[in-house]
Amino acid sequence: MIPLRLLIASAFLILASTATAQQAASDAWADITVAEWKKMVLGRTVTYRIGPQIWAQEAYDTGTNAVSIRLADGTCMDGTWSHVGNTFCFAWIGAETSCFRHVRDAGQILVVPMVDGEPSGTVQTVMGVSDLPLTCGPALSS
Repeated sequence: MIPLRLLIASAFLILASTATAQQAASDAWADITVAEWKKMVLGRTVTYRIGPQIWAQEAYDTGTNAVSIRLADGTCMDGTWSHVGNTFCFAWIGAETSCFRHVRDAGQILVVPMVDGEPSGTVQTVMGVSDLPLTCGPALSS
């Protein structure tokens, strides 16, 4: 049987190395500017994935800060977005505001959840940006 102290020490080392790896990665990220993000997404629909699965599609209104999102389960929400510091924040009607860093890393665009100025949560990858309209309905599939 493995002693409890050894299990606790192992768990701590795993958590510490994960946090260190995430910090090292975030130090290498290049933030996407507001101007660059607007040029890429206004009037268009962005598709995000987590791992191999589609996570959501998000449509940005042209000329305003209005945004709509359709989650993979078919849930749709409307809201507004803003940029503060190096984060893009989304205030969804009927839901909590969520903030993210939009960064480039190794040729990909990553969307990194931020809590109190620190990366926190599952990183999304921009799968594509299209001119197709956002529609609500059944769950998304890849």
